[in-house]
Amino acid sequence: MEPTECQLFVKSEYRIVRIRFNELKYIEGMREYVRIHTTEDKPVMTLLSMKALEEKLPSHQFMRVHRSYIVNLNRINIIERSRIVFDRDVYIPISEQYKEAFQQFVERNFL
Repeated sequence: MEPTECQLFVKSEYRIVRIRFNELKYIEGMREYVRIHTTEDKPVMTLLSMKALEEKLPSHQFMRVHRSYIVNLNRINIIERSRIVFDRDVYIPISEQYKEAFQQFVERNFL
């Protein structure tokens, strides 16, 4: 059984959906909604603020890199030109506001 600290439940389209942290790739903010991108095919849309979601996620595994994006640090494979590349065609920008904290994460894990 998976511990409750490794997941959260969100309401989406009259359903309650479990999101496992290890399956979560990134979260995209869209005004008052967020789109949660997981390893599953279809993203989950829910009525939540980025701030509320950011507070629920463990900070050692998730980082806000842009006003509209939170990424799972364990799912990052490629970083290029101040962008995080997911799935060959998805580019997450790293904004100036969050660049220093992200750079510190990279340096701690750099070989």
